[in-house]
Order: sequence, then C-alpha cells, then structure tokens
Amino acid sequence: MSQEETQKFLRHWLLLLAAACVWFLWESRYTRNIWFMAMADMVLVCSILFFLTWKLKPGFLDKIPSLKNDMVFWIAFSLIALALTMLFFNLQFHIFSYGSGRFAFAIGFSGVFALLLSRKIANSSYIAFAKCLLVFGVLYRVAAFVPEIQSGPFALGWSEGSRFYNASLFASEGIYGSRLPLPVLHPSRYLMQALPFFVGIRSILFHRVWQVVLWLGMTLWGSWLMAKRFNTSAKVSLPWLTALLFLFFFQGAVYYHLMVCVVLVLLGYKKDKPLRTLIFVLLASAWAGISRVNWMPVPGLMAVALYLFDKPFDGKKWVQYLIWPVVWVVGGFTLAYLSKQGYIAISGEDPALFDSAFSSALLWRRLWPNATFFLGIVPAILLVMLPGAALFWLKFREKNLPSLHWLQWLGLAGILGVFFAGGLVVSVKIGGGGDLHNLDGFLVFWALIVGGMLALNPRLPKPEERARENQSWRFWLAMVVIIPAFFAFMRSGTWSFGAAQSQGNELSDLKRAVGVLQDHGGDVLFISERQLLTFAELDLAIVPEYEKVFLMEMAMGNNIEYLSIFQQKLQDHAFVAIISDPLSTSIQGSNRGFADENNAWVGQVVLPMLANYEGVLSWRNGEINLLVPQGETELIQQLLESQLTID
Repeated sequence: MSQEETQKFLRHWLLLLAAACVWFLWESRYTRNIWFMAMADMVLVCSILFFLTWKLKPGFLDKIPSLKNDMVFWIAFSLIALALTMLFFNLQFHIFSYGSGRFAFAIGFSGVFALLLSRKIANSSYIAFAKCLLVFGVLYRVAAFVPEIQSGPFALGWSEGSRFYNASLFASEGIYGSRLPLPVLHPSRYLMQALPFFVGIRSILFHRVWQVVLWLGMTLWGSWLMAKRFNTSAKVSLPWLTALLFLFFFQGAVYYHLMVCVVLVLLGYKKDKPLRTLIFVLLASAWAGISRVNWMPVPGLMAVALYLFDKPFDGKKWVQYLIWPVVWVVGGFTLAYLSKQGYIAISGEDPALFDSAFSSALLWRRLWPNATFFLGIVPAILLVMLPGAALFWLKFREKNLPSLHWLQWLGLAGILGVFFAGGLVVSVKIGGGGDLHNLDGFLVFWALIVGGMLALNPRLPKPEERARENQSWRFWLAMVVIIPAFFAFMRSGTWSFGAAQSQGNELSDLKRAVGVLQDHGGDVLFISERQLLTFAELDLAIVPEYEKVFLMEMAMGNNIEYLSIFQQKLQDHAFVAIISDPLSTSIQGSNRGFADENNAWVGQVVLPMLANYEGVLSWRNGEINLLVPQGETELIQQLLESQLTID
C-alpha cells in the first residue's frame, strides 16, 4: 500500500485511539489514579505522534516487517484478540472496568496489526484495521453473553425471571397443573423460549443456554442470509460481511423474534415467483402479528424493498408493476392483524390489557443525551447511519448509483422514513429510550436498503478515478466497523458467577419461610422470582396475576382499572405473603436513569404495598423481600424463627 495512504491511516488511527482514551477519562473522571494519568499521557502521546506523521521520510514502510502468510496472521491475531477479550471480562483491573478502556486496547492492537499488513500492495491499512476490529467486536459481543449461562436458581437480571415464567405459560398445564392465561407482552419471543418446556426440560441452565443460542443463532442466520444477497456483487467476502452485519444488528439490538420475520422473507423472496414470496410474507406476518404492533408491516415492506431493487420499472404500466407489492403489504398486514386478534381470543386474558403502550407517556427528552442513555436516541441513530450515508454519498458523487425510477427511489426512501419516525416515537415511550432496540425495524431496513445500494456496481470507475475513490471508500468502510464496535464496547460487564453454595443456602432459607406460609394457608404472590416456581425450586400454587414486568407495564401505562384492583387486593390482605424486588420508595429526578419508570413503580406499586404489607425477611442483600400483611404478629414471629433453624 502507498506511503501516502499509510500516513493517513496512521493519523486517523491515532485520532481514534486518542478519542477512546478521552472517553475513558470521562467515564473514570471520579477515580484519579495511576491508570487515569496513564491514559491522559496516552492522549498526549497520540497527539504528538499525530503531528509527527507529516515528518515521516520516504521508505518508512520498508522498516515494517512483512508478513508472508495471511492465514497464519489471522489465526495469530484471533488468538490474541480472544485472550484479550477473556482478560477484559475476568481481570480485576481498573482500566478494564470500563468499556472505553477495553475499546482503547482493541483500537491499539488492531492498528498495530493492520500496519503489519501495510507492506502488501493488495492490502489496505484501513481494510486490515477494519477486519481486526471486527474480530474484536464479534468476540466481545459474544463474550458478553457468557455470564448469562449459569445454573443458579435466582434471576440474573431485572426481567430474566419474568421471561422464563412467560415462556412457561405456553406449557402451563404440565408445569403448574392448570391452564394459565398466555403472555400479553411479546408472545412470539416467549413462544421461542418455550420450546424446551414443550419437551419437558425444566433446567434453568438449559433455558439460559437456549436463550443465548436464540440471540446468537437467529442474529447470525439473518446476517448470513442478508450477506448472501449482498455478496453477489460486493467485494467483501461472505464470512466478513456476515460478521459485519452480525455486529451491526446488535447495535439495537434487533431482537431474535424479529429476526424470524427477516429470515422468512429472505428465504422465501423470489423476484420471479410472487406467489411463493406471498406465502413467506404471510408466514412472517402471522409471526409479526403476535410480536409487536410496529413489526406488523415489516414482512410485506421487506418484500417490497427487495422487489424495488430487483424489478426494473420503465415508467409505464404502473398497475402491473405495483400489484404484487400492494398484495404483499395489504395481505401481510391484514394477516398480522388477524393473527393478533386470534391470539388475543385464545390467550385467556382481558383484551383491554393488550396494547397498553398506546396509553403510555411520551418522554421526548430521551431523544437527546440524558441520564437514561448518554448518547440520546437521535445522536445515537445518526451515528449508526453515518458510515452508510457517507458511502451512499460517495456513490452519488461518483454517479455510481443504481439506475432506478423515481418511484423506486420514493418507495425505498418512504420505507426508511416510516420506520425511522415510528422507531423514534416508540423509543420515547416510557420504558424505552435506554438504547436503540425500539429502532430495530429501521436498523433492518437500513442494512437491507443502504447495503443493497452499496453492493450494486452499475459501472466500474475509470482508472484515473480509482486512486482518489479508494482512499475515501476505505476510510468509511473502516468506519462501518468502528461504530458497531463502539456500541459493542459500551457493555462493560464481567464474567462473575454467583457462588453456588451461597445461593443454595439462601434458597434453603427461602424454602423454610415458604414452609411456614404453607402451614398458614393462603396465596403467596410472587411479583418477582417466579422462575423459582417455574423450575420447581419451590412447591407453591401459582398466582398468575401481577407478575413484575406486566405490573410495571400497567404502572407505566397508568392503567387505573387494573391497578385499582391490585391495590384493593392489597388493602384486603388477599395474599398471605408477597415476594418482591427491593422496596425503595425514593422518587427520582431526571438526573437518574429510568427515573420516570422508577417513579411510576414506586407510586403505583411500592407505596400501596407498604401501606398494607410489611417486610419481614430479605435475601441476596435486599434483592428479594418477603412481605406479610400488617399486624400478623404470630406469622412474623414464625417466619423469623424459621431462619434460625439449622439443617
């Protein structure tokens, strides 16, 4: 590769490394230790080296070692990236406690290895760097799922237990001995998670593994199918393109039950077989109907987007050209609606409980940087769009765009506009706005449409245009990887696993308390930790109402009728005991993340509960609390004595 391009790469790499270090300084600004100062020094070093790159003498590339075997290089780099990734999640080291510190290491190592390839004429430093960082990003994103594979009985996250419980409702007769109402929220997701229950598997470890398989497997499948479509004319190999799309979709993330729609349409679409396409669109639409309202038009419009790319339009015979797109959209949306109504009819739940989000508050401030999401929805999605938009502009400037009729351009732009606007509205609903997952439909169409545009090569550039074009393209192709990698490294968890012995002791304490409640008689309401009943850790009758995630949904939607019944039951002491999350009564200001959600929960659930029930026992440092009706002195005494029993 030319010295000029390598010099430019060095400058951009040093700027990026300095930016990652500045991000670390901001994240760790309240901890001024030796590592903070080291990163501050690194910013200074990068700045000095940035200016020195202009002083590099001709022939400096000859001093960089030349690599003869690309395969050996990539194997070695992948092993180093894997080792570093494992250190990121395991080493108790200040600089690794922040995603920004890990990102800086990934940027640094990727740049060094990219330079090792810069001696080869066929290799671009930018492309080599992008590939190195892509390896880091994919490994890191996969590694982030490792802590979710544990055998401990207690919920690993705020909503994990609720997900397992909702999945179990599809097999409730075999698990709980009676048919319970089906889940109201995200039925298709829980149907996928329920597959192990259908074959009698009730191991929480297996279900956790299955959930990770769904996340990784469905995202990989959808990425591979879309990459295959682009790969017919793109210069990027299929494995690299698949990895890039895999990392891109996790910027949302695009949920795996939406990926079912993506996979079905990509599998079934054939430009010359509209009836076959319709069948797959209808299958995907039926699935979308039991998923989310804003996904209902996705299958039909995906088929339309593919059709607009593949089917030329000469400006005549409008009806003939548009008839199948109209059939796909109208037919798909109609079946999605009917599918949803059919599910509501068989669910056993009150139809009024569905679509609670339509009554939820809109928190428009979450469009911009805030305590819930430091980037803000609008800056974050614009950042995601930036590389694709820049590459599209380069194609436009070079007059290298595909030759499409204005109707085709309007259709593709309209699809993107609808899902962009819709995603923003859904994102500002209370309960959302913490990331880009409510823009998942837009992310799918952005990858499909912009990726499709970039993959098409209607003409080859002239030789004199090639050098100028390649440098800009390579820079922005690197950015296509850098930004998804940045989103991946926002996560900074560790591979911490709950101690089996301590969890076993706490479960034994909880079982003794439950034994007292069983002797006393009456219903025990598990607002949280319902998976303990699902996986038979506790032998109690299930109270299907007032599960935590759904109760939160009702609180955020201010469903007065539903909440008033719940609060009346609290006043009537309808439950002999309640198992709940932490019982904070703090009303938070907008400087706290998800403050509105917290305040809705406190006002509608916690305060009414504490007005009628009192906490007696707690486990896991207050994460699990047992409450009983106020005034039950004898029961309280028995529960306290149960914890003194030594097996």
